[in-house]
Amino acid sequence: MATITNLFTDKETNNWFKASIALIVTKQGLTNFLDTQLQNVHAIVGRSCGNCTIEKLIPCPTNPYCNKRKPNKCPFHKSQIPQPCPTCDNVKKNIISQHRYRGPSLKNTRSEKWAHDYWEIGKCYLPPDGYSSVTSVQESDFNGVISIMLNCLHFQTRLSSSCLSPPPPDKKCPLEKVRQIGRDLRHTANGKVTDADLQDYFQTLSTLLADPNNLRHDPSATIACTRLSDLQNERMSLKEVCELLKEVLKEADQLKERCEELMEEADKRLKYAKETDKHFSKEAERTLAEALQKIESAIQAGEQRIDSKTQLGEQRIDSTTQLGAQRIESTTQAGEQRIKSTTQDGEQRIESTTQAGKQRIESTTKAGEQRLESTTHAGEKRIETKGHDVEQHIERHVQDVIVSLQQAANKTEAEDYERGVEDFRRRLIQFYTTEMNTVSVLPLNEGCDKPIWDIFVTPKLIPVSIEKDGSRKKTNSTIDQYKEIFYNNKRLKNVFIEGDPGMGKSTFLTKLAIDWCEAVSSHNSTHISTFSDVDTLKEFQLLFNISLRNANGQRDVIEIIKTQIIDFIYTGDSRQQAFKLLQQILEQETCIITMDGLNEWTDHLNQYIMPLIENCHSKCVSLVTTRPWKMTDGRIKDSKIDRLIEIEGVTDKEELTKRTILSLQTGNEKTHTEFKTYINEHQLMHFLTSPWLQVLLINVWTNNNVFKGSLCDMNCILLDLLFKKANARRDYFKSGQSIKCLLNTSFIKGNVEIFDALANAAFHLTFSSKRCLAFSAREIMIYLSEEQLQFCLHAGVLTQRRSLGIAAHDSQFSFIHETVQEFLAAYYIASSKQDLIAYFQSNTKFNVLEMSQTVIYLCGLDCVKGNNLLNSLPDVQFLNNIDNGLSVYVMGYCELESILSFQKDNYTKINNVESIQNKMSESAMPESEHCIALSILFQRMITSCYIEAKASGQKEICLTCIDFTFNKYLSNSDANALKSLLLFNKSNVRSLILESNVLQTIEILTVLRDSKRSLKRVMTTLTPEIYKALHQTSIQELHCCGKTDVSSFSRELPSMSQLTLLSIGNSSCSDAIVLPDTLKHIHLFKCTCTAVFLRRLLVHLSSVKHNIFCFLTGVTVIDCNTHWFQSELLLSDMKNITLFVKQGNTDLYGLLNGTSIAELILCGAGDCSLASEILHTLNKLTQLGLRGIYTGRCDLRMPASLQCISLWEVKCTSEWLCSLLITMSSLDRPVECELWDVVLQPWEEGLGDNSYINVSDVRSEILSRNLSNINILLANGSIEIFEIFRDTSIGILDLRTADCFSLASEILHTLNKLTKLYLWGIYTGRCDLRLPASLQCISLREFKCTSEWLCSLLITMSSLDRPVECELWDVVLQPCEEGLGDNSYINVSDVRSEILSRNLSNINILLANGSIEIFEIFRDTSIGILDLRTADCFSLASEILYSLNKLTELCLWGTYSGRCDLRLPSSLQCISLQEVKCTSEWLCSLLITMSSLDRPVNCELWDVVLQPCEEGLRDNSYINVSDVRSEILSRNLSNIKIV
Repeated sequence: MATITNLFTDKETNNWFKASIALIVTKQGLTNFLDTQLQNVHAIVGRSCGNCTIEKLIPCPTNPYCNKRKPNKCPFHKSQIPQPCPTCDNVKKNIISQHRYRGPSLKNTRSEKWAHDYWEIGKCYLPPDGYSSVTSVQESDFNGVISIMLNCLHFQTRLSSSCLSPPPPDKKCPLEKVRQIGRDLRHTANGKVTDADLQDYFQTLSTLLADPNNLRHDPSATIACTRLSDLQNERMSLKEVCELLKEVLKEADQLKERCEELMEEADKRLKYAKETDKHFSKEAERTLAEALQKIESAIQAGEQRIDSKTQLGEQRIDSTTQLGAQRIESTTQAGEQRIKSTTQDGEQRIESTTQAGKQRIESTTKAGEQRLESTTHAGEKRIETKGHDVEQHIERHVQDVIVSLQQAANKTEAEDYERGVEDFRRRLIQFYTTEMNTVSVLPLNEGCDKPIWDIFVTPKLIPVSIEKDGSRKKTNSTIDQYKEIFYNNKRLKNVFIEGDPGMGKSTFLTKLAIDWCEAVSSHNSTHISTFSDVDTLKEFQLLFNISLRNANGQRDVIEIIKTQIIDFIYTGDSRQQAFKLLQQILEQETCIITMDGLNEWTDHLNQYIMPLIENCHSKCVSLVTTRPWKMTDGRIKDSKIDRLIEIEGVTDKEELTKRTILSLQTGNEKTHTEFKTYINEHQLMHFLTSPWLQVLLINVWTNNNVFKGSLCDMNCILLDLLFKKANARRDYFKSGQSIKCLLNTSFIKGNVEIFDALANAAFHLTFSSKRCLAFSAREIMIYLSEEQLQFCLHAGVLTQRRSLGIAAHDSQFSFIHETVQEFLAAYYIASSKQDLIAYFQSNTKFNVLEMSQTVIYLCGLDCVKGNNLLNSLPDVQFLNNIDNGLSVYVMGYCELESILSFQKDNYTKINNVESIQNKMSESAMPESEHCIALSILFQRMITSCYIEAKASGQKEICLTCIDFTFNKYLSNSDANALKSLLLFNKSNVRSLILESNVLQTIEILTVLRDSKRSLKRVMTTLTPEIYKALHQTSIQELHCCGKTDVSSFSRELPSMSQLTLLSIGNSSCSDAIVLPDTLKHIHLFKCTCTAVFLRRLLVHLSSVKHNIFCFLTGVTVIDCNTHWFQSELLLSDMKNITLFVKQGNTDLYGLLNGTSIAELILCGAGDCSLASEILHTLNKLTQLGLRGIYTGRCDLRMPASLQCISLWEVKCTSEWLCSLLITMSSLDRPVECELWDVVLQPWEEGLGDNSYINVSDVRSEILSRNLSNINILLANGSIEIFEIFRDTSIGILDLRTADCFSLASEILHTLNKLTKLYLWGIYTGRCDLRLPASLQCISLREFKCTSEWLCSLLITMSSLDRPVECELWDVVLQPCEEGLGDNSYINVSDVRSEILSRNLSNINILLANGSIEIFEIFRDTSIGILDLRTADCFSLASEILYSLNKLTELCLWGTYSGRCDLRLPSSLQCISLQEVKCTSEWLCSLLITMSSLDRPVNCELWDVVLQPCEEGLRDNSYINVSDVRSEILSRNLSNIKIV
């Protein structure tokens, strides 16, 4: 920097040059950031039509463009005829809305380029004059760059708040200070800057470049910041100074050009004034003042800076570069002289130009009025003496006016918004209180609705707690306040209410909406709210009640609200305005969104479990109702459930009965007491489990019908009454001519064709590939004629509702209740002469539990068909899931309370139950719990089938059942039904699980004897008679309940030659136990064991030749002072044992000290604490699993042999997790850290600042450690976890879900040692990823994505300037999302064009499971290396291989036969065969193909095995080989190098 230090003898002149160079450096640092953000602004404001000029978009007259003085003549518009263009006008409005002062410089821009040139949009935010010819950010000067950042509101979101606080135009605004630096340097009279000002300039500019929001991470800004530091501290090289001085020179030239433009503009205005000569004085005075003001500022800048700085820059750069450092001083002096002379010349030229301008102005003025001349002279004097002050005064005044206007506009906008919200609330209240204030008195008459306050009874709401282990338990309390629903210290976000059908979920939401209306309006003094704290609802500005049953095909909550509410309460164009207002409301206001019937909504793309609520709608509380089975879906994460509530009917059933009876009759003919007598006489109390069934019984009773208690009878009575409404003509079925439950009907027989048609429709609509609960007229009329349809609508069997859309043809039909539809479907199966069982086997794959209610009805109608269907529906996977779930159940490791929620489900379905893995490890437990629930629900389905068959009077109840679980949650009726089924199937039992004393010992012994060959698992209390009965059985799984005489029982164990699982609990173990060699799982829980017993057990298990899992839960070890078998244990090789320990004690861990255990899972923080004392002595330990809650610092001494630590269901502090990684980094070998289910805990209360200090210390330490030896796997991440990884040196990252990838993308670029990235999951959209420079490989495993996502990933990888590998192991391309329409194809087309323009030669692509679609993505690209792992991949690739014009290496794996007909690209340099099996014909033809290349090529045969000819083709094969052999001998292979 010595060159610029000695440029002038005057230091302050040198400072001026430094400051000017600093502005150039700062502008260069901001250019890339500004360029990127203007592209985003372009996307926000939209694209124009591309045809309209700016003159068309600005109406005439508009100041300051027109300045019209003659009515029909405008200097700006060629034509004054309006030419509207809605597209371009919308873009212009968006540009104005993005301008801080609502005054964009439209004269700068060419609107016809708005469609494709984002810079033309950016020019609207430049100063109004002097920039029209600037064509890019790079061409703009420093003032232009800063002006855009100040004027465009978009930059408020891209710069930190400190950068714009106080907001512009306040001179204290940091960004305004930056702009002022440029002004001070341009307007300085003497070209000098003090040392203090210079340091302040550097500080201000450096702060801007280091802004934390975006610029800190921008490479150009970072480089500029460094260069500023070099400039400030005299470290900048001579070459850099020269280059930057050229930039100063360039800006000087640009400033000069703008001055000339301003002169020309002033001249034009004066000429125009001379021509018009009407009312000239006032307008001329204003025009002259503007022109002179601009001329004077330009003159000042020109006189004081332009030529002196320009010529000095040019001559000093050339002379300094040529002569070098030795001649700097002399050159500087000569430069100073030339500067002075040049300055004088420049001043003379400018002065002469000024005089000429003044003469033209004076001559023009004389042509006007005398007053103009005096004004001109006065103006000249004022401009000469006070120009600078006037400029500042005007600027401040204009800015003050603009700010005032902006504040007024903001105030108006806020007032308009408040009025809009108030109007929206008023319309909602009117809608809820007039259109949604009734409920139907189901099921007899859909149209017979009653005011909700006449029927409504407070529901019974019970909170359900979600335990740490994932189990769900109902609490003993009930909810009686709204605050308990929506708050828990703070406002909740996601509340779920689950309940069986007919429990009153929908009615409760309707009443909630009415209560909200009352709370926010208080217009009904007689209103009785559900809960006493109705004022709680006042805290919610609006409430949106939507039905998900009517929202199929819609994915966004905001769209559903528009369809179901806005389209009803608004009309015409106001709907669109209301929709825009809705988006603001959901972002700004506290609202309740109630969604009724989640179980009836499905995502047509099967990606989302519930409708989407945008993240920005953070103030909204969602209240969702659903059936219990939906809550078992694994996609509804526990972390997303803020409160779970179960609705169990109403708090007062008698009150509901009284209200319903009163609403259904005009007088008081029937009373509540009479109804109770009727129920008791017919033993129908069990039908009062839900309000819906209760109302149904009341309907039946009030219509004088009697039935025996079966569900089939109830549905027949209901349908008979409904048919009566449409046709009261009586007719009866004869015995033997119809199904039994129809014999008591009176009105169905006369309309049996309609009844059969309805059953046909119900069957096909229920069991089509797309299950329909609501269907269109076209769908229902496939099965019903127009006349039949009208009959059903009149009867009320079907209901017709206008779809909650606008179009009239969107009417939807549905059965009065889902259970009626399922009953009719069952009737169709029972009455059909076709074999419909085959339909289920050959048609769509059905979920067994999804059909449960239909199967139950079918058993009541025809038990034989019901049993056949029951045996045909389950597939192998379903049966395996049940079998595996029961195995886990028998093992006793799963808490039985966790299945309570499934036990209470009403025989409904469970979706997305994954198949359990064969290996019964800790990692499989969550899936196992789903399988347990599956087995429980399937059993409940079968018992319900039995109960219904018996109630319906079926004579032969021959239901097949092989698994019997008598748990403590069974009701008496279920237990009795299951016992009857057991005795019927006693010779074919697979599972016998007895947790209750339902069976007598003699009955148990009978089952054990008769099912000796089929029995697989038993769970019971073992008496001597029972374990003797187990002698030499083929039983595989045995759970001993209660206290067991282990010593006596163990004598029978060797005879159980197929036993794989043994569970013993609540017993004392002291003597040796002899186990069969087939055992794979042993579980001791709450047992007291001697040390000798446990040592002998572990020694025996280590001698087994296969892997074995040993679970020790709550095991107490005694007699530890006895050392028998201690040496044998220490010498045993325990690598085959996976040991699970829960609630162990010190003696237990002391017993494990120094052993060779290979896998250890610790199921609690207490166990981890005890194990830490002996962990380092386990020198063969490779796998360590942890569960529980951990705080503080992790001080584990790990053995050197450790390869992996797995965290399952772990809650810990960030300090603990960081310290764990630090400990793992000390291992001098690769190690894996698996975070399967980890939740970071907040700071511990009471620790205060110490927690932050500890975390800060451990954070600093982890950043200083080398973590490149750690492979981190994440399956359930969070923002907090990934923030721990930020800036660390992790080597390998394995992300198991798309959510994890989304979170990781924020910090991925900071992992400067990351070499490999594994991805799993489903991905859509565009892959916008910043990759670290260290990355060597991205591996996609079990992966589904769109072609757009995969293309954009490859584009991102191509930006790395080093070789990188992309492994596609199991990738399936997904189709474009429905609903996106043409946009999807446009995006794919754009990204396809982009990938073809990129250089992918640095990417080595590996494919193990390709498809045509994937290879089409690669067509015509510049891939460098292709590695095909199968012959199928090679076959698919052969279609596009020739188009890969940059391909240099092709690697092949797999088995090949036939002839290799391949078109190779001319760029190919090597074909490498790795682990290849092929015929000689194939290999020869490959070499022949390679010989056709006119350049040297390598053929690497690493592991090639020639296959014999295929049988059956032998003669032909030999002929083919002979032919190809002759051909290869005739070819010139000299260009092939074979390795």
